[in-house]
Amino acid sequence: MKTDVTENIQAFKQCKEIVTMLKTQRIRAGFSQDFMADWLDVSRKKLNEFENGKFDFELMVMYADKFSININISYQ
Repeated sequence: MKTDVTENIQAFKQCKEIVTMLKTQRIRAGFSQDFMADWLDVSRKKLNEFENGKFDFELMVMYADKFSININISYQ
């Protein structure tokens, strides 16, 4: 059971790192949250919540796809 919890924590940490990397990429590209939200076809509020800790796996995948970034989460 402890291994399951450890694996879940590791997967969560990886996802959090990916979200941080995506946000950094958006900022480096000079894209506002408004622009990015429009590009992803989500509300700016939803994007803001996502970038600030409210996790959404589907949004993470769409976001990474817009920047042609492959994401890999090690989870067993």
